[in-house]
This record gives sequence, structure tokens and C-alpha cells, in this order.
Amino acid sequence: MAGAATLLLLSLFLVVREETDARAAELAEYQVKAAYLYNFAKFVEWPEKSFSNPDTPVTFCVIGDDPFGQALDTLQVKTVKNRKVAVKRVSGLNETGGCHVLFIGSADRTDELLQSLKGRPTLVVGETERFVWRGGMIGFLMERNKVIFEINEGVARKAGLQISSQLLKLARTVY
Repeated sequence: MAGAATLLLLSLFLVVREETDARAAELAEYQVKAAYLYNFAKFVEWPEKSFSNPDTPVTFCVIGDDPFGQALDTLQVKTVKNRKVAVKRVSGLNETGGCHVLFIGSADRTDELLQSLKGRPTLVVGETERFVWRGGMIGFLMERNKVIFEINEGVARKAGLQISSQLLKLARTVY
């Protein structure tokens, strides 16, 4: 009986440890993705009208599920092109007006959101399957436990965004 109890406790420990390890890996993944979002912003030029005045911050928004936790909030101490960084979580499209970088979390309405954002000077980033083919500008992918990305430059250009050739070179694929 003692052996069975020990085996049960060991099994529970391994299950809890696997879940903890998986959560730690997911947190690390989104810390990397938050850093990517910040660096994307450094290599994008927005139209002048995207900022109402010289003090307007570069605003990073998340709509849909927010997988970042605190990782995205740490960007608020940084600057992009001499502008402060702000971070917002938004629940609806009507709240995305001041967003310069918009991450679409896994949302049922991804296609609807992409369609509604078409032509707006907002860098639209996501990680759902075939994101850039569906109208997103930058799509995250995982390849051999590494975060990589692809870019739909045509969609960005139609929205008035200029993506630096340096960033384009780092993308796995540019469309």
C-alpha cells in the first residue's frame, strides 16, 4: 500500500511539473514575442497623421485572448523613435483607434477583425494559422521551439506603413 501511495504521489508530482514546465515555456515564448513586437515598431514608419502630436505615444494593443501577461507591460518603460510606449488591452474594434501596433490574440473573429482593419495605419500582428494570408501584416510562427515571423508587406504598404528592409530581411517569408 505504501508503494502504491508513493507511486501515486510521484505521478502527481510529474504531472504538476510537466504543467509547470509547459507554462514556463509559454511565458518565455510570450516574453520573446513581446520583445519582437517592440522591435517591429522600431522598424516601421507610420504616416504623420497616425500621431496627433509629438507627445503621442506609440501604443501597443492586444485584442482577443491576451497571452502576454506582464511581458507586454514591461515595454511601457521604453521608447520608440523618441516616443513613449503605451500598452492597452481592448475588447472591441471601436477601441483600437489609437493603436499603432495591434496584436490579435486567438479570437473567433480574426477574419472579421482583419477585414475591419484593412487600410488602417496600424501594424497588425497575430499568431493564428495563415495569419498573413488572411490579411494580417506580421504573423508569428513557431519552428523547432523558436519564434519566427512572416510579413505581408503588400497589406502593410496599402495601409500606409513602411517596413524597413532590415526587418524584411529577418522574416522567414515576405509576401
